Amino acid sequence: MPTPQVVMVTGGASGIGAATCRLLTERGFQVVIADLQEELGRNLADELYGLFVHLDVSLPESWTAALDAATTAYGPLHGLVAAAGFKSEYLLGGPLDPELFHRTAAINQLGIILGVQVVGQHLREQGSGSIVNISSGSAMAPTQSPDIAYVSTKWGVRGISRVAAKELSPYGVRVNTVLPGLIRTPMIATIIESFPERVADIEADIPLRRMGEPIDVARAAYFFLSELGSYCTGSELVVDGGSLV
Repeated sequence: MPTPQVVMVTGGASGIGAATCRLLTERGFQVVIADLQEELGRNLADELYGLFVHLDVSLPESWTAALDAATTAYGPLHGLVAAAGFKSEYLLGGPLDPELFHRTAAINQLGIILGVQVVGQHLREQGSGSIVNISSGSAMAPTQSPDIAYVSTKWGVRGISRVAAKELSPYGVRVNTVLPGLIRTPMIATIIESFPERVADIEADIPLRRMGEPIDVARAAYFFLSELGSYCTGSELVVDGGSLV
């Protein structure tokens, strides 16, 4: 029986990250759940017979420690799904909150750069691998979100991914981006709960007439990680039910 390929998933304890961990496990991968949410992460690791590692994506030393723990437990990584994210409510016309903006950028943008650097170097040395960065449909059409901090950092993910794809492709490492639309995750749960009467109207504006589920995004990540996406690098896959049409 072949040795399972190992994939680290940031933000893996909940939402899109957790759905990705479950799908990858079903497809025969060994998952490393990297997150700040200790209890959720460890419970999911127990469920999937995976490994939980504590990871603050904004800290280089945290990335190094997480990678060391993963490779010690399972050996070399096959890939990374960078699903950790943060959404503030900073509007362009509102008061500037530099601290909130820097926190958003540290998670959504710096976290992606560090993942590409630390895990990318590991994959480069072994001569193969796949990195999937989760951006947002808002990075294609900013009107989907009024949060300028979130939108600007998610636009940055697109640029980071393309630069990384260019630099790492000679070493057999692919870097691609998934851009989700409106997905039912804990990040938007409070909005749905606060305005349940608006859900039907929101879904009516989506061509496929429903919000996305985390598994929809997980399937896109799986495509890029697997042999199905073996000739894709620097690519972007929008998963939004047709909202950009």
